[in-house]
Amino acid sequence: MANLILVHQQTKQDRADYEEIARRVDVEVFIVDTKDGGLHEARFDPRAPTLTVSPMPIKKFVPPRGALCQGFEHPKSEQYERLSRLGLPVPRWVSISPGLSLDAREWGPYVVVKPDLGRKGAEIFIKRTGRVRYRAPAFLAQQFIYTGRWPANYRVVTLFGRALMSWRCEADHRYVPLESRWDFKARGGITVVSNKKDSRYGLAFEADVISLAERAHAAFPDRPLLGTDIVRDADSGELYLIECNPRGDAWLISSVMGRMIEQANGLDFAAQFGALDIAAEALARETHVRAA
Repeated sequence: MANLILVHQQTKQDRADYEEIARRVDVEVFIVDTKDGGLHEARFDPRAPTLTVSPMPIKKFVPPRGALCQGFEHPKSEQYERLSRLGLPVPRWVSISPGLSLDAREWGPYVVVKPDLGRKGAEIFIKRTGRVRYRAPAFLAQQFIYTGRWPANYRVVTLFGRALMSWRCEADHRYVPLESRWDFKARGGITVVSNKKDSRYGLAFEADVISLAERAHAAFPDRPLLGTDIVRDADSGELYLIECNPRGDAWLISSVMGRMIEQANGLDFAAQFGALDIAAEALARETHVRAA
């Protein structure tokens, strides 16, 4: 029988989820901590094909054998390139290099500027297109997508391409609304970040959003867990992939952050689609396909 090693990280996943998955699959499951020095269970058969899955980058544990799938923080520029190669929709973007000059006739009067690496919303801001200039470290300029009076986005968590949960979040309405696409100067003090601590979260079931996120996972076949962020243009209805978060800090069905959002908004992410059933199916399938 094949072995499946699940790597756990405190605050990022509830170990009880892994224990429940172990009861639902037809492979030998071993749960280790990301800081463990090794696997020391007598029932582990070192001759059996093995797959190790860690949603996030492993800190210390070294798999004893076989295939490994773990999270990794790809730069946003690489994410966009991978997604574009699959023909998936991403906003127009460019790396901000020395001497770069953007034409407002092509990009619109404002663009979004954000770091190529980094996960802090405070580093994302709106800027007049003609004033975009290079500064270290690496930043990207991205086409601004108008999602409505308050910024909104979808987050779809996928495990090996299977959706576990999906939310829509919108910035709290105490922020100044953007009444039209380019109304920044007239209004002032407008945020373009939707996923703040005080944002409004709700379960999302839009089939086109979920399908797009599941297809996007093909761009990262060896990254087990993605938290893909998608926006919908308020005027055209078109969807755009903003980021896939391949580092894997997205087990929102039981992470500390996920449970805080659930409690604040009266949600149950695990129950939305039956996340543990889907996770068990996906992990069993990948073990049979990948274990070596």
